[in-house]
Amino acid sequence: MQLETSRCYAQIDLDALAENRRLLRAGIPEGCRLMYILKADGYGHGAVAVAKALERDARADWIGVACLSEALELRRAGITREVLILGYTPPEFAAELAENNITQALISPAYVARLSQVAQEKGVTVPCHMAVDTGMSRIGYLYGTGDPAQELEAIAGAYRMPGLRVTGIFTHFSSGYSQEREDVEFTQMQYDRFAAVCQGLAGMGIDPGLRHCCNSPATVNCPQYAMDMCRVGTVLYGLLPDTAMVTQRPFIPVMTWKARVAMVKEVQPGAYVSYNRTYQVQGQPVRLAVITAGDADGYFKLLSGGLGRVKIRGHVCQVVGRVCMDMMMVDVTAYPDIRAEDEVILLGGQGEDRVPCEWLFRPLSPLGPSAITCSVRGRVPRLYSPVND
Repeated sequence: MQLETSRCYAQIDLDALAENRRLLRAGIPEGCRLMYILKADGYGHGAVAVAKALERDARADWIGVACLSEALELRRAGITREVLILGYTPPEFAAELAENNITQALISPAYVARLSQVAQEKGVTVPCHMAVDTGMSRIGYLYGTGDPAQELEAIAGAYRMPGLRVTGIFTHFSSGYSQEREDVEFTQMQYDRFAAVCQGLAGMGIDPGLRHCCNSPATVNCPQYAMDMCRVGTVLYGLLPDTAMVTQRPFIPVMTWKARVAMVKEVQPGAYVSYNRTYQVQGQPVRLAVITAGDADGYFKLLSGGLGRVKIRGHVCQVVGRVCMDMMMVDVTAYPDIRAEDEVILLGGQGEDRVPCEWLFRPLSPLGPSAITCSVRGRVPRLYSPVND
């Protein structure tokens, strides 16, 4: 047994990543690009390792991150693909953006004015993509809520700002995961607004650049909206944002999160289990397995009291009592074959050993699958399998 696998660890299957990438490419129009979203350390999978694996694809196009520090981490690791920051960067870092060829989202007129000013002061030109708010009410220039001509002119003005080079434009769908009629209509409305902006810019003699509006769920459910590029995050890692997603593509979970059984003990009726005495053994003795993972590893304490489930030797075992900082207890009374040092599947896996992500995020609604893998702490080693594509 190696030290890295002796307690709690995450296996990252880069072959599964490659297969998910292939499935995504197969579902979008030929010539459409993919932007791989690597924010939050690649959704907890390790941004640099994932980026290096994806760079082996000669057709890999763009990488998306949330902030400048994430982009710089990739550049320092030798990643050369185009990188877009999908969130806010203080304009004072205009030079860092330009010098590292990092593309910045343009999030508002005031932001654009300040970024342009700093870029001119520093004598640099910052590559940018225009963000358009078509219904998410998050970042971006508003379109569809006021006078269309005025809103379009404001967007066009950003393309003319000195010190900025706008090479693309994007919006973000709020409900692409849903097939409910109202959600489908809302996604269509967002697309129509975005398409109107792109057409309006072209009519003004402005090349909008790379157009992208599909996130992971929309890439799967609404490939007709693909335009020039699709941004893929959760699905790239085999995490389906919603079980209602219409897909026949067998995406594979990339992360398998494991721990071990530290010991097995029999607890008599009347005994309490874990903190705050929230669980008391009743009637018959209970056989407990102490697991080498806790909330300091990223296993949510909210999964205490029977909400959490793991698999040991293919058996489903429920969490008993409160999840502790470094350990938790599960009921193995029905499974006499479970013993100390057995492997425990907390998340992922294949076949009868698979623990679906829904087991962890459904009891914690409104959390989604990305919250689970992003929660796996840094002290949990990531072990990478080779890519065989």
